[in-house]
Amino acid sequence: MRPLGDETVKHAIAWHLQLSAAAEPRKLAERIDQWCAEHPDHALAWQRLCRMQQELGGLRQHLPSADVSISLLHDAHCDVDRRRTIKMLAVAIAVGTPASWLASQHLGKQADMTTATGEQAEQLLTDGTRVKLNTDSALDVEQLQGMTNLYLRRGEVLIDSLQSRQPLRLYCALGVCQSEGARFSVREQQGGTLVSVLQGDVEIAAVNQQRRASAGETVLLSAKGIHEVHSAISPDSWTRGMLVVDNIALSDFVDELARYRQGLLGCDPAIASLRLSAVFQLDQPELLLDDLTGILPVRVIRRARWWVRVVPA
Repeated sequence: MRPLGDETVKHAIAWHLQLSAAAEPRKLAERIDQWCAEHPDHALAWQRLCRMQQELGGLRQHLPSADVSISLLHDAHCDVDRRRTIKMLAVAIAVGTPASWLASQHLGKQADMTTATGEQAEQLLTDGTRVKLNTDSALDVEQLQGMTNLYLRRGEVLIDSLQSRQPLRLYCALGVCQSEGARFSVREQQGGTLVSVLQGDVEIAAVNQQRRASAGETVLLSAKGIHEVHSAISPDSWTRGMLVVDNIALSDFVDELARYRQGLLGCDPAIASLRLSAVFQLDQPELLLDDLTGILPVRVIRRARWWVRVVPA
């Protein structure tokens, strides 16, 4: 994780404080999006700040000063244990996060469930909930009397609590999802957290906003709040070893496929807007890439095993 300049971090904090007090947050959120698009460091600073805000349960109320928050963000690449302890302690005080998970974070405990790139993992919890992790993901599990708490550290998870005997909460980077018998997926991605409900209902809470999502709905949690979106990728096809896409831009398809393989995978801007609808098998990503050449006017360049690019035919 690279360090950021003080000015970038100060601007991010200033934006956040303005957003917290804004009379018209939607307009201000659009200005923040423009600022994030100006430079990758801007977007990275905002992403780190949003994550910290979620963990603190209210950054404005719990950071002692702007100087402290600047230091935390600027030095995010070092002294991880101390910084994490401070943030997670604030969570416990502000929103009542279970102390056992706070302790595990303080001790640097490995996540209860993890997957490497291209791997998947599945676990049946004692309350009847079935949890499945997608590629490069990490999840903590805490089962209490009368409640199951899940903490998505990174990646994507599909939760099936239709047979569960108790309520379930899933904590993600930008909010909390709660259900009492539902099947839904949660995915951390650039720009926010994607929640897709497949069966049942899920109550979703983010900063200053709460809504219910029902079967068939997909919502995005972002700096702008919670908004319903359309996803060109079937949210649970990966659990069956498939990648099902409907009218997806080729650049987005390549980005999705890159999650399942090692190395760099890119798409030439000249063909980025080509559209694709198809069903692919995920077990052999390299063959999947070659399949593209029979569907679209493209070819695949391989400079080495770790560097692949899709370009015009």
